[in-house]
Amino acid sequence: MTTPGDDQWVFLIDPAWQAPEPAAPDSGDDAGNAEFEGPPLEAVVGGWLVTGDGAMGRFRANPDYRPSEPGSPTDPVDATLQLLMRGEVDSDALFAVIRESVFDVALDEDGRPIIAPSPDDVPSLLVSTAPAQRFRVRTGNWRAEVTAAELGELLQEYDVDVLFNPGGPASIRLIGDVFAENVTT
Repeated sequence: MTTPGDDQWVFLIDPAWQAPEPAAPDSGDDAGNAEFEGPPLEAVVGGWLVTGDGAMGRFRANPDYRPSEPGSPTDPVDATLQLLMRGEVDSDALFAVIRESVFDVALDEDGRPIIAPSPDDVPSLLVSTAPAQRFRVRTGNWRAEVTAAELGELLQEYDVDVLFNPGGPASIRLIGDVFAENVTT
C-alpha cells in the first residue's frame, strides 16, 4: 500500500495482454481469493515515475518488453511516429513527445556514434526509441538514456540527420538542424 507522498510508477502495458479471469466465487477454486498478479515483464512496455509531489518523469522503456505483434509501438515516440506516418498527428505533436523522451544511440566498437546512410542516402545518426527497436542495427554498443537535448547536440556536433528506428515499421529521418531547433524551444 502506498501513502500520499510516495513515488509510484505508472506502467504502459501491451494491449494484447489480458489479465486471467478470476474464478467464480462458488467454484471452490481458491484462485478467486488469490492476490492479483500483474502482467509478465515481457508485456510491460515501460513506464513513468510519478514523484510524491505529482511530477511525472520521462518515459522509461522496459528492456525486457516483447511486442505482441511486429508493428506494435514500443514506446510513446514510436507510437507517435506511426500516427504521423498515417497523417493522424502533425510534427508539433511528435516534437512534444520527443522533448519528454530518452533514446539509445548506436555506437561503433570505439564508442563513437554510428553514422550511416538513411534509405534516401543521407548521413544519419542511428537512434532507437526503445530497446525493443535495437535488433535491426548490427551493433552491441549503445549509449542509453540520451535526452532529446543531448541528441540535438550530437546531431550538431557531427552535422548529420537522425534516423529513428532504422528498418522499423515507422522508421523516419529527421533533419538534424530542424530536430535541434525543435527540441530546444
